Amino acid sequence: MNMNPYLQTEAETLTPGQLLLKAYKDVLDLVEEAKSAIENNDVITKAKAISKASRIINVLKAALDFEQGGEIAKNLDYLYAVVLDQLALANANNNVENLENVKEILTPLYEAWKEAVRKEEGIDSEVDKV
Repeated sequence: MNMNPYLQTEAETLTPGQLLLKAYKDVLDLVEEAKSAIENNDVITKAKAISKASRIINVLKAALDFEQGGEIAKNLDYLYAVVLDQLALANANNNVENLENVKEILTPLYEAWKEAVRKEEGIDSEVDKV
């Protein structure tokens, strides 16, 4: 697989926690991009943004460790499934409400992970960049 050198360097230098935060932030940014595209009747941009967001969520879903993660992994698996459904509905129906639902699910998770990474890694500046 030929990866963008910038992305490869980023993947090699960010901690697992920072990569997780970047994934959440990227999805939230893509949801905003899709919302704007729907409001501007830009079907292509909407579809691309939702497709990218769905791919990221699928990667997060596939990375869940049910043995070590237990109940938390099960809950995240369920939430990711709901997010994927909402993204699909937003794409099919040009529905901004579905994208708002995605934000309502992911924003508290993003904030909770951000706090956990901040405590775990003891660094504010790097976490806040993500």
